[in-house]
Formats: sequence, C-alpha cells, structure tokens
Amino acid sequence: MNRVPVPGSRAGVDHDLLDQISGQVRALAADYLIQSPIALVNPVWRLRREVFELLEKRQHPSLTAPLYSLAGRLCALIAHASADLGDPVAAETNTRTAWLCAELADDDSLRAFIRWVQSNVAYWGGDYPGAARIALSGRRHATKGSNLLRLASAEARAWAACGETREVEQALTVARAERDRITGEDHQAGVFRFEPGKAAYYASEAWLALGGVPNARLAAREATEALSLLQAVPAQRSPELVAAARLDLCNAHLALSDLDAAAGELREVLSLPTDNRTGPIVGRVATAAGTLQSPAFTRSALSRQLLDEIALFRACPARRDLSDALT
Repeated sequence: MNRVPVPGSRAGVDHDLLDQISGQVRALAADYLIQSPIALVNPVWRLRREVFELLEKRQHPSLTAPLYSLAGRLCALIAHASADLGDPVAAETNTRTAWLCAELADDDSLRAFIRWVQSNVAYWGGDYPGAARIALSGRRHATKGSNLLRLASAEARAWAACGETREVEQALTVARAERDRITGEDHQAGVFRFEPGKAAYYASEAWLALGGVPNARLAAREATEALSLLQAVPAQRSPELVAAARLDLCNAHLALSDLDAAAGELREVLSLPTDNRTGPIVGRVATAAGTLQSPAFTRSALSRQLLDEIALFRACPARRDLSDALT
C-alpha cells in the first residue's frame, strides 16, 4: 500500500488527499475479508499513525470530521484484528480511541461497528449478558446500511448463550427482516458491511446454543445457507467466515448425531493455515471437541481421530503479541 503523503507543516488536508486516504481505508476493509488479520495489522497501524499526524495539522473545518471518521475506522480495524488475534486489551484500547473519533466525527455507522467489536470481545471472553447488552445499546446507532443486521445478529447469539429464548427470537426476527431487506445500496466497504451470509451463521450459532433437536435442524439450515451465500461472491469468500459457517454446520451435525457429516465439515476447517486460526475459529473448534468428548461419541474411532486432529490444530493458533506487529 502506498504511503500517505503527509503535507508540510503549514499545509492542510485537501479533498484530493482525503479521497486518497478514504480509498486506502476502503481497500484495507476489503482486504480484511480475504487476508489474515495479522497480515493487515501493520499497514493499518501505519496509515492510522499518518492520519493522526494529519489531524495535528491545519485543515479546513469541513474536512476535520471526515478525517476523524477515517482515523476511527482504522482504530476499529485494529481493534477487530486484536480481538481476532486473542488480545482483548489491545482491542479495548483501540475501541476507546475509535469511539472518541466517532464522537468527534458524529459517525453513527462507526459507532455501530465499534459496539459490535465490543460485543464480540465480551462474547468470546465469556461475558454473554454483557455482549448482549452492548449489541442492544448499539442499535440506536444503526441508522443505515447493514448495521442493524450486524447488531441484532450479535445480540441474538449472545442471548442464546444466556439461554434467553424469548430475547433470541426477538433479535432473530429483527435480523431476518433486515436480511430480507438489505440490497446493494449499503456502500460500506469490506468488513464494515455485514453480509447476510455472516448473519446466517450467527443465527445458526444462536439456535445451536438454545439446544434440542428442532433447534439443531434450524442451525443446520442456517449454516448451509451461510456457506452458500459466503461462497457465492469471491470478494466475500473470507477463509475465516467460511470456516465459521462450516464449524456451525459441523456442530449442528453433531447435535443431530451425524458424526460422518460433521467430520467432513470439520476436516475442511482443520486444514486452515495457522494465520487464519483466529480466536473465534479456535473457539468454535473447541465447542466441537467438547461434543466429541461426550458419551454419545467416546466409543467412536472416528471421534478419537478427530480429537487428535483438533489437538494439533489448537496447538498452533493465530494468537500474536501485537507489540511485535505494530511497528
């Protein structure tokens, strides 16, 4: 990625430079769907630093808010990557900075994205009620695009982990309506747009968490739809997103006692390169391992083989010390 040309000390940001930075941010957001998080942390961090340097210089007042919005999006991308790479402290630090930028820019789309990242950090940290409340609080900022779909989906998944069936059904009703309504008019770039395919595997996880055979069938249906949607568009074919959908389908098959079908989906995921083995992916694999260790599968040779393969997979996660990457 080309370096942003930082103006001289007396120069300000003009529209051409703002457009250039905006294009770079959009490109990084698109790359997040097809590259591993660790590969993007460094270029995002460099551009973030340069944008904050520009904010310290003079610019026309009409350009200050858009520049803060871009700075906030870069902070939010780092926060998202930090969460994926198992560094919740870095994620929290960057979401705070991103939120300040969103406030200065009065950017509701950025606020909604930040609340989603914060909800994810809480969810994968085991604070399910907190994750649900954060997602719900973010809904007031979901004024356009796919933001409401993002937050309602996250809320449903978190409430399901709490066993709150009524809240899950309410949130999924909102999410399903948004999935049916979303068109190509959402101009948010890359990871800032929440695709229906991603919403489908969130719904699958919600049904799985509620438990029971009928819900497992619903989960399998949603995961199958997620795979179909995510694989249909090359620009959305994120290795991590496809793996998440496969793992949801795997866990649904396990809930329905179909070990052979589950093994097929699971082994596709276990071949992921190390840099794509994000915290959420490893967490879903751990869920499958827990089920495979249950009495229903302990006598199966295939189950034991899968557990050995899972152990090897989990031994090499994408977890990183981001202090090495942010240079």
